[in-house]
Amino acid sequence: MARKTCESSRGGPAGRGPVAGEARPVWSRRHDFIGIGALLLLHLGFLWRAALLRGFLIHSDICYFFEPAKALLHESLKAGRLPLWSPYIFCGYPIAAEGQIAAFYPPSLLISWLLPSPAAINWLVISHLLLAAVSMYLLARALGLSPFAAWLAALTFSFSGYLFAHLHHVSLICAAAWLPLTILFIQRAWRGNLLANACLAALAWAAAALCGHPQTIFLTSLTLLFWVAWRLIQSRRQRDAKPVLRAAAVLAITFCLGAGLAAVQLLLTADLAAIAPHGERGALAYVTRFSLLPRHLLGLIAPNWQGTPAVNTYRGERYYWEYVLYIGLAPLALACIGAAARRGWTLAVFALIAIFLALARGHPTYPILRFLPGFADFRVPARFIFLFTFAAALLTGYGWETLAALRSFKVGRRLLICGAAAAVLSTSDLMLFDRPLAPLAGLEACTATPRVVHSLQQDATWGRALIGSPIEIWADWLPPGGWAQNPDGWFEARACLPANVPQSFGLRIIYGYDTLVDPDYRLFRSSAIAEAGTPPHDLRKLSLLGVRWLALPPGADAPALNAVSAPPFTVYLNPDSYPRAFTLGANHRPTQVPPQAVSVDEPRPEHIIVHTDAEDDSFLVLNERWDPGWKVLLDGDPAPLARVESVLMGTPLPGGEHTVEFLYRPRGLIVGRAVTLASLGLWALLMLAALASRARRSS
Repeated sequence: MARKTCESSRGGPAGRGPVAGEARPVWSRRHDFIGIGALLLLHLGFLWRAALLRGFLIHSDICYFFEPAKALLHESLKAGRLPLWSPYIFCGYPIAAEGQIAAFYPPSLLISWLLPSPAAINWLVISHLLLAAVSMYLLARALGLSPFAAWLAALTFSFSGYLFAHLHHVSLICAAAWLPLTILFIQRAWRGNLLANACLAALAWAAAALCGHPQTIFLTSLTLLFWVAWRLIQSRRQRDAKPVLRAAAVLAITFCLGAGLAAVQLLLTADLAAIAPHGERGALAYVTRFSLLPRHLLGLIAPNWQGTPAVNTYRGERYYWEYVLYIGLAPLALACIGAAARRGWTLAVFALIAIFLALARGHPTYPILRFLPGFADFRVPARFIFLFTFAAALLTGYGWETLAALRSFKVGRRLLICGAAAAVLSTSDLMLFDRPLAPLAGLEACTATPRVVHSLQQDATWGRALIGSPIEIWADWLPPGGWAQNPDGWFEARACLPANVPQSFGLRIIYGYDTLVDPDYRLFRSSAIAEAGTPPHDLRKLSLLGVRWLALPPGADAPALNAVSAPPFTVYLNPDSYPRAFTLGANHRPTQVPPQAVSVDEPRPEHIIVHTDAEDDSFLVLNERWDPGWKVLLDGDPAPLARVESVLMGTPLPGGEHTVEFLYRPRGLIVGRAVTLASLGLWALLMLAALASRARRSS
């Protein structure tokens, strides 16, 4: 670890750093390439089976939500379209608006176009862990840390317990990986070319927003605000207006331009949120749900003191992954040393604030914070661990720098030996802890078709299914023996078709992963299931929703219908289910039950064409859930869209032969797309202006 000496810029916002012109140790670019290369090799070596598709990441939300979502995304991209609307869940659902499918996120589009699910999930996770590592390394270097200190910071962040415990939250991992890069550009904007770097920060912020995990972008934004505020406080020209103007410009460009670049997703999601229930927003019990508890802090030194679901020994609070804050013992010791150094005070304060906010239960400030945007909208305050992890990783680098500056380490090869020990201990400790958090199942466990699906697919008639799981499947359901010892056991959960899993097989269902669905539909669906599930088993509401099959566990209280066995289900056929599209009489009642179907073409889920020929005026109903984003064209002219029984949609139909088109064109998509395109143009112009200004100055 020989050092070279030359002049260098000051340190970052964690402290003052050396004054201008002071000689301080720096390293050549060769060492940076070595450091980054080592990080890439470590990650690819650790996840080599996933990288080579010799195994597939699958547990919890990957099984129930992300694998079905990526399967739909891959299918849609291969057909040359974006999946704006899924016909498979909730009687139709604006899945792109929900966000986590990442329908507008370029890396997700590229990977999902090239690879089918679940291979796409493997490479989404791997690529973003690599992004987290490299961007943290570059940030640490920008703050004046040596390559080895930056390498330790990057290792601690990208292999942290927080990121690996949340591997099954693919959108969270993707969004979290952009935090160091966003802060890097903010740091560079403060010290150098403001316009160019603020535009790059806006691009990184927008990329995180397009990943579809709003809580992580909220946490990223809080970090950005803290960073700029501290840079402003640390400015030595406190009576000068320039730092204030610079801070305002950086924030305005990053947030406004970033929001514009991500507007196609943000406005579409805002449309969906506007019709979703908001009863718990701002409620203290909601915003403090799944808080970090004081006893969880023991996890910093003994991460599995309550056991682990990896081997089915966990005895702690539900959702183990929400309370993991382990960063390794050696990195933790270095972070404590870094926090005691003057340069680390700021990050130490930030880390403590993050832990303070994560400990939300009984928190003295949450009765006020719960009214603020962001705090009012999200539960699981334990995810402030993300910000603690970010700060602690940088403090690890500062801790090494503090040790390296001690006089005793300048004798002989002590620094080299100590550095090698720190690298080996940190790497082995984190990898041993992370290994059970990345279970890899075989392809069959992720994609094999359950027997009940084969049974339902034999009937070519259009219809939906109501599926009652034979076992209780929750987000924290475990395969027998735990996910590490039995990753293929996830097939047992998939075979029960919980949540969105039927979407992977093209089955239409009336429920799905509990998300943003309007309350009228929830009420109607609950009533329909309740009436069908209790004697005398009234199926009229389920029939209206097009439920043709009831897949129920053996022994369930079921209606007297024809049934076939498809273990672990018994499948009942409902002959009275309503068709894909039908007409009602002048009194809006069917003339027969079920009503006669009309001809339907579906070029894509967002474009449904109905051909009718009736002598009298009637009312056309499309068996798809009503959403304000749908429009109707009658023979090419706009027609009114009406709600049917508060859940389906239809339109008045005059007598004669007609063609009726139902088009999903939400306002958020139209406006958001225009804003995003305009923002891309503005971004390009600002970058060109910044580059031209730099060229003039250099000449």
